[in-house]
Order: sequence, then C-alpha cells, then structure tokens
Amino acid sequence: MTNVDPPDSVPEGQKTEYRGRYGKCIHQKLRRFQEQSKRESFREEIDIQRQHRKLISYSIFPFVQSAPAGYKFITAEPLEDLGVPNFDFLLWNLDGSVIFGEAKSSIPSSASKIVEQLQTRKEVAKEYKEHIEEEILGSEINHMEFVVATYVNHGDKIAKEIIEQGAEFITWVVDAHHDTLWIRHARPTVFPDNLEADEPNAMLQELERRHTHDVSSLNGELDRVTTAFGQADVLPTSIIVDQLRVVVQARRVEGRHPCVDRADIRKYVANSSLNFSEGRIDEIVDDLIESGIHINFLSEWEDERADLKIVSNYTAKDDLEQVLEDKWVNWRIEGMKDELRKECEQLVASEIGKQSRLDEYGTGISSKFTETQER
Repeated sequence: MTNVDPPDSVPEGQKTEYRGRYGKCIHQKLRRFQEQSKRESFREEIDIQRQHRKLISYSIFPFVQSAPAGYKFITAEPLEDLGVPNFDFLLWNLDGSVIFGEAKSSIPSSASKIVEQLQTRKEVAKEYKEHIEEEILGSEINHMEFVVATYVNHGDKIAKEIIEQGAEFITWVVDAHHDTLWIRHARPTVFPDNLEADEPNAMLQELERRHTHDVSSLNGELDRVTTAFGQADVLPTSIIVDQLRVVVQARRVEGRHPCVDRADIRKYVANSSLNFSEGRIDEIVDDLIESGIHINFLSEWEDERADLKIVSNYTAKDDLEQVLEDKWVNWRIEGMKDELRKECEQLVASEIGKQSRLDEYGTGISSKFTETQER
C-alpha cells in the first residue's frame, strides 16, 4: 500500500485498489531505475560544460586583450536573443569582416555530425546577417569567415572531416598545457572528390585558401599566440548549474552564513556575459535566482545583511561549488523519479477507469469486492 492520493476520476470504492496497484507499479519502476549511472552522466555533463567554457575563454582571450589584425571580440552567442542554433562567439574588425567561432572541447569518433552541425549554424548566421548588423554591430558585414576551435589532440580529426566533406571552416587548436592558440594548417592525405582542379599544385592552393584566413596577417598573428583561461570568461547558457557558479563567485560570508545580494550576482553576470543587453542580463539574473531557489541552493533571507542565503553549512568556494553540483544532480534525479510516478499514476488511473466501465456491464471485478476491502 502506498500513500498516494488517487485522482477524482477513481470511484470511491476503488481508491484502495488504486493505491495497491500504484505501489506495485512504482516499486517496479524504481527498482529498474539506474540511479548511479544517471548520476555519473549528469556529472559528465557538468564536466563537458566546464571544458567547453574554458575553450571559449582560451579562444577569445587574444581578441579581448588586443586586436590581432584588427579583430576584436564582440559577443558570446551572437544570436542568443533569438533562440536559434548559434555560434559561441563573434569577432569583428573595422573593415567589416566578421569571424563566427564554435568551440568543441571534444570530437566524437564520428566527426561528421559535428561538421553537419557547423554547416547548419553557418546557414543560420547568413540568414540572420541583417539582424547581427543592426542589433550587434551597427554596421554592414562585408566578409564572413567561420572557425571551429578545439583542443590540440582533436585538431587533426576535425580538420580531416572538414576537408572530406568539402566544408569551409578554419581550424584553431588550443594547447592548454602551454597556453597557446594556433591555426592548424591541416593537409589531407587524399584530395576530396568535390574539389575540382586539373593540377595538383592548384588543388593545394585551393585547400590553402579554404583553410586559412583571407586576412593573411591574422594567420601570422594567430600562429602560436599566447592565450589564457579565466581572463576572458563567458557565461554559459546551456545548463543552469554552470551559470550558478557566479553565485558562488559573488558570495560573501556574514557570521557563519554564506550569502549574496542580487546586485552582486548581476555584476558578475554582466562581466561574464560580455556584451549582452541590459535587459537580457536582468532576465538571466532572475532565472539564476529562481533556479537557485528551486534546487534549494538559494533561499530568500529576511535579513538586512543580504537578499539571499546560500543553503549550505560550508562557506569556502570549492565546498560551495561541490554543494551546488550535488544539489543540481539530486534535483535532476528527483525530477526523473517524479516522471516515473506520473507515469504510474496515469497508467493505474487508466486501468481503474477501464475496469469501472466493464463493471457497469457486469463483466469486471465486482465493486462490492473492493468496497468490502476498504471496510
């Protein structure tokens, strides 16, 4: 027997039977639920997002600190406000040239899907060219190039796939051990079928054109340029747990209580979102606070010392980040279990409904039997 409230559609005389069937259903589903593997998957998801954010930071660092060949970092996720498939960052120079960049911290064994995804995002960027000109740059785009940035151990794989598919993306690779970024002048072992030229030298020149920047000075300046992580951080938008790290960064300790003000969170979001609009920053902060409360990481604090209290006995940043991850994983696990409970509620209510209708025709289980059980 399970303590669950049957829906109103269940006849009074069959509520006990509903609870019994529901108990068996949820017991079986929870027994088969692979909680440990789900937890490991969520933690892998967190790590992937962390690596992705680091790679973006490495990729844009030279353009935040200086202006190689006149290019400056403009914004992360340039089409974020439209909710469409999007590159990770946008660079621009005064001549009207732009570079859309996508960061891939890992490349799967089948890199073809990555290239197909990049092709889709390239088409979307071209489709929304006017939006970027009007809403972000305030000037016309004369030339567009597209970059995929990855870590050095994945460079050959993605460059080879780009060439084999006849796509036009320039590969940047980051060597995180030596804090360097450089352009990978990838060369194919075989010429792709879709590259037409009679002379081998002409084909090599065409490959060179496709896989290096048109602005030759940029190729030179980016060849093994020094870069860094953390000096040009960006706000991730894919999973909320990674965004909520700004709460940990912004927190202070009052007595034994880690706490934070809304204004502190907003300041960190503004610094990390890199050129999002004021309105969008406010929306992100509102979502962060709501989500933090929802997973029981934040709570309203009726105290003059701060707006919000972090729900934890720890105060150190590393400990709070671990608490944040644990609460987010627990919240995701409980959400999945709630889905199983809903499935059982609907299944059992449906079965009871069918039984009741049959009983009206004298072919189902007698309602007298269930009424006797309840007494």
